[in-house]
Amino acid sequence: MTTSMSSATAFAAAAAAQAAVQIRPLVAADAVAYKALRDEALRTAPDAFTSDYASSAGRSAKEYAVRFGPLDSGTFFLGAFDAAGQLLGCVGCEREQRVKQRHCASVVGMMVAPAAQRRGIGQQLVAACVQAARHVPGLLQLVLTVTASNTHVVRLYEQAGFRAWGLLPRAIVVDNVAYDKLHMLLSLTADPFPACRSK
Repeated sequence: MTTSMSSATAFAAAAAAQAAVQIRPLVAADAVAYKALRDEALRTAPDAFTSDYASSAGRSAKEYAVRFGPLDSGTFFLGAFDAAGQLLGCVGCEREQRVKQRHCASVVGMMVAPAAQRRGIGQQLVAACVQAARHVPGLLQLVLTVTASNTHVVRLYEQAGFRAWGLLPRAIVVDNVAYDKLHMLLSLTADPFPACRSK
């Protein structure tokens, strides 16, 4: 009975914590909090990111503000905030700028503060990012890369509808250890283009 009650209490606490999270677009005023979150993620999980902590730590927070565009531009960041306004996690969407690839965008910079992990925040962020991307005019697909050995995050993306289409061996090297990157894709709508066949 005690075990049942403690499990129920833990579940209720987790549900309450998830409900208390607010997800909204990041704006220039969030740049300092974003940089702090990013620096911590790069430092504590170097194998999860292509960027490295040493190169990023000295950057000014205001340099990141250009990534915080309006949702309908297809280039934006979403942040998850607790009731006190602290940034717990974020995810970005960066639309291709070249004309022939404007129908594509990359999901980037998905991170959750270590103390806030395993609370469903990453799942909420990815779902919100996909939902926002579906409303961007002309945006048809999202792509991303994820460290292949990070199976928890791979499953998170699979649950959001992403499917793997390729693997880049030894994509990054951290402390003389090589890590593969899994390439994943999510179609946002039925493909309006005729099939192209190689000649």
